[in-house]
Amino acid sequence: MNAAEDNGKIDLVRLATISESIHKIAEGALQIRLKGISISKGRKKESLKQSLKVTLSGLKKGSTILCLESQKFKDTLDNIQLDIFRSETQIDLQEQTPISLFVSSFNEISNNGDKSELLDKSLLKELKNFKKAFLQDNETFIISNEDSFESLELSKKSFEKINILEGETPEAESIILNGIVEELKYSKLRVKIITEEGTINGFLSDELSAEDISLFWGKEITITGTNHYKSNKTSVIEIKRIHEPSASDKYFSRKSKKALSVEDQIKYQIDRKSANSLSDIVGKWSDEDKFEDLIKML
Repeated sequence: MNAAEDNGKIDLVRLATISESIHKIAEGALQIRLKGISISKGRKKESLKQSLKVTLSGLKKGSTILCLESQKFKDTLDNIQLDIFRSETQIDLQEQTPISLFVSSFNEISNNGDKSELLDKSLLKELKNFKKAFLQDNETFIISNEDSFESLELSKKSFEKINILEGETPEAESIILNGIVEELKYSKLRVKIITEEGTINGFLSDELSAEDISLFWGKEITITGTNHYKSNKTSVIEIKRIHEPSASDKYFSRKSKKALSVEDQIKYQIDRKSANSLSDIVGKWSDEDKFEDLIKML
């Protein structure tokens, strides 16, 4: 609504900006549901390209109306696996489309914000970049589809909360840790890493295969990778290198100070349902914290 162009018209550069943003946001939203992070690296499978296809089928008057078409993922994706990490977020995935994922990503900010497991740093950046599609302050961008999914209405003001949330979400960081790797039944590329501090979720990068890690199932190993953060401060590790631990590995092995501890992540889920006056101090006392500071917090 209130588009800068004449009624029923759109500049090709602006159309390209909208098209690219819809594709990147939909892809990021799909990836975070499939493997835990929105970043997609390496060569994409043809089935994934087809699943993210959105077609412009028409242009109508009434301000400027773009008619878009896309297929449900159950008709385009091969063998969607509902693994135990993402089971809750994948329940309705097969009924979704690229357009509905685009819409749900923006609505996720309003509905869950800093409590969401479906928003990470990379996806928030893409959502923020969609502001480039607006040419005037009074424009409104609306997406709806005959009540098949929750409609979306955006203005430039809508991006204020996105900017704050993106700024509060930590950047990905390199990490080294020691632990025992557990095999998952539902996905050979997803693993659980049992550390001294608890169990951590991880997945194999494109450089590694299931065969690379199969020799280490149940054994203690050293993992080098990248820790990716969600808006709720939980994280998932992208595993890039695996090897048997040396004497120095335990010294350099660490958990990130940006993320919640395993205990805090569990407690966080409980606190979402019931407020707890101790929630601000549980899990915060480490060797590096002074006991006097803890007393002050109490």
